[in-house]
Amino acid sequence: MAHPDIDTLIIGQGLAGSLLAWELAHRNERILVIDEEHAGAASTAAAGLINPVTGQRLVKDAGVDDYLPLAHQRYRALEKLLGRRLLVEKPMWRLLRNEKERQVWQTRSEDAGYRDYLGEWLESEQLQPPFVAPLGGFVQHRTAYLNINALLEGVRDYLVETGRYRPQRFDYDALVLEDEQVRFDGIRCGRVIFCEGYRAIHNPWFNWLPFTPAKGEILSLRFEQKLPDVMINAERWLIPRGNGEYRLGATYEHQQLEEGVTAAARQTLLDALPRILVEPHPYRVTGQQAGVRPATTDRQPFIGMHPRWPQLGIFNGFGSKGSMLIPWHATAFADALHCDCPLPIGCDIRRHLQLYRG
Repeated sequence: MAHPDIDTLIIGQGLAGSLLAWELAHRNERILVIDEEHAGAASTAAAGLINPVTGQRLVKDAGVDDYLPLAHQRYRALEKLLGRRLLVEKPMWRLLRNEKERQVWQTRSEDAGYRDYLGEWLESEQLQPPFVAPLGGFVQHRTAYLNINALLEGVRDYLVETGRYRPQRFDYDALVLEDEQVRFDGIRCGRVIFCEGYRAIHNPWFNWLPFTPAKGEILSLRFEQKLPDVMINAERWLIPRGNGEYRLGATYEHQQLEEGVTAAARQTLLDALPRILVEPHPYRVTGQQAGVRPATTDRQPFIGMHPRWPQLGIFNGFGSKGSMLIPWHATAFADALHCDCPLPIGCDIRRHLQLYRG
């Protein structure tokens, strides 16, 4: 059998595909990335929020003590490589909606495991105006946002310059499976890794995995008055982007997954503003973005090789927390591919093997 032309063909150049490509290229793999640059990709419409402690119960993500340091390391390295600012660290102010949340904060703040993440209490007088916060709030630390579009553009330029990128639509029918490799469009590949986001629900080899896609929309706003330079987590989140620009989000829609922005989502987000900011607070909408998140039923990523065709793999399912999760999981997957290291059980697709019907 002829030797493959490349080691790994990656389908999709969203955040997952970009970071996996960089990880494999850093290990001297011969890679090629194919992307059709479709408008509904979740990465292009994501705010890139990194928030280790979430929900009304203020739950810290399992593994976050490992995820965060590696994410920071990878994004700082990419900043040097690409010459772009990617990771912006900012504290977050969490505005309370009910008294129960204050009790949860009190309990968590006394837990040593949360000490680095939950900060001081904020009295209502410290928050209002400009914020609507009659019950006060608290500071969250180790929060940030990732400039995802800058990262995607930078990685794409890097891949193009090094001859590792093709802008084209991937055709499943054009993939020819052989005993130990794959052929596609005249290229012999050692393996193919699918990083397609929510479109994996149409993938003939991995559509048995239990995805629960969720469409999300965010707004770009410009405020006339200056606001505190912190991220706000209330009914929605509000993220400062500099020069009076903010991102407001996000919506979650599990039924209507059509690509493109909607007037309904725009109104839903704007209706939330008076519950975050004391009126009047003049602003104008400068943009709206939509994308479909590749969420999963158990809220864990889908990573691994196909049970019948071991030359086909998937790296997907990071939902709305991809900015924090993907760097660590890209490293774990690359280790598994190169060193036969086992994948963590929580993300290995073999946990759903009972769903595979061949």
